[in-house]
Amino acid sequence: MADYPPVGSFVVIRTGGLWAWLIRLGTFSRYNHAAIAGRDGLLVEADPSGARYNHIENYPKSRYNAHTAIPEATREQIWQNAVGLLGRKYGWLDIFALSLSFFGLRFGWIADRIKRQDRLICSQLVVLAYAQAGVYLFDDGRLAQDVTPGDLADLLID
Repeated sequence: MADYPPVGSFVVIRTGGLWAWLIRLGTFSRYNHAAIAGRDGLLVEADPSGARYNHIENYPKSRYNAHTAIPEATREQIWQNAVGLLGRKYGWLDIFALSLSFFGLRFGWIADRIKRQDRLICSQLVVLAYAQAGVYLFDDGRLAQDVTPGDLADLLID
């Protein structure tokens, strides 16, 4: 039996390829992808074709927050929230907006773009699934969706 993340864990992933590198560059992150874990390694992840299922075995370079103290019922709710986001469109412009935001550029359209929930990048999907379960990953005053995979990785215990 494989060692899979607990249900409701968030997973941060570093993949290869040009798009992955551009996302890491644009978001100033060590990681370019994130997802929510379900049972037996199943994941819900944002994807350019829409949020979808995948499996953690497709991502050998991944880390997850297994040590975070979250009650089982809340973990299950996080997973169900992620499942409820299946099909949600991808937010390519959000990557650009997050890049500008990193440099302190917060024009009205940038903040508006980041906080939209109709299109999500992977890390935004994670934060939204957690927030809908009443778990707030960041308390530093940022917009709820103002998060990159690298920000999530910073929350992990080494």
